[in-house]
Amino acid sequence: MRLSTILFAMGVLLLFFPILVVVPMSFSADRFLGFPPRTWGLTWYRAYFSDPVWMAATFRSLRIALFASTIATLAGLLSVIGLGRMGPRWRAGLTGLFIAPAIVPNVIIALGVFILALTFGATDSVVTLTLAHAALALPFVVMIVGAAYRQVDPNLERAARVCGAGPVRAFMAATLPPILPAVVAAAIFAFFISFDELVVALFLMGGAETLPVRIWNDLRFEINPTIAAISAFFVVITTIAMAIAELLRLRTQKRLR
Repeated sequence: MRLSTILFAMGVLLLFFPILVVVPMSFSADRFLGFPPRTWGLTWYRAYFSDPVWMAATFRSLRIALFASTIATLAGLLSVIGLGRMGPRWRAGLTGLFIAPAIVPNVIIALGVFILALTFGATDSVVTLTLAHAALALPFVVMIVGAAYRQVDPNLERAARVCGAGPVRAFMAATLPPILPAVVAAAIFAFFISFDELVVALFLMGGAETLPVRIWNDLRFEINPTIAAISAFFVVITTIAMAIAELLRLRTQKRLR
């Protein structure tokens, strides 16, 4: 038991070690990255927020992630409803199809999307990248919302239908409220899956850079201390958002028990 605890602690430390290094480095006022920092300040945070190129890449990533997460959440919710009303044989096969993008390596998906976009002349397109990101986020929406949907008593919706409600109204009144926290949690996960995605963006985007692509391009030529500030800033935001998503997911589980 003690050995397993030590191994677990070592694994957690290994995963968090880069963050423990990057966050202090982001507050360095030195010209070059170094650990530990010799001087402290907010120099590189100011450099990030005052640079129009970094800001343009950030807002582009935010817009793409917002639209991609919206598409993935709506498509995932409708998919879960459809899967829940199918027979077991069809449900198992189609569920595997929806989850496939989470299993297939991103580079294979990126290559396939690139070839398809090249065929239709849709490369270097924000719309194409948004749809690709939505496809990558869809499996996580299906898994999170699907787990909550399977715990809802179907008799609640049937009772609403018996009382005269139509299919849409019965779903909105009886089924959606219990699973709504899971839907919100899935949307948060989908947002950050899109926001952090690099490989597909490298294949599809030429001139217009998303934030991960901008970071990648900077790292190819120099180690800019601004990247440490960006990384630390979004690590904090992502951690808070994921914590909220997990709390919502746990809240859904408790409500449906």
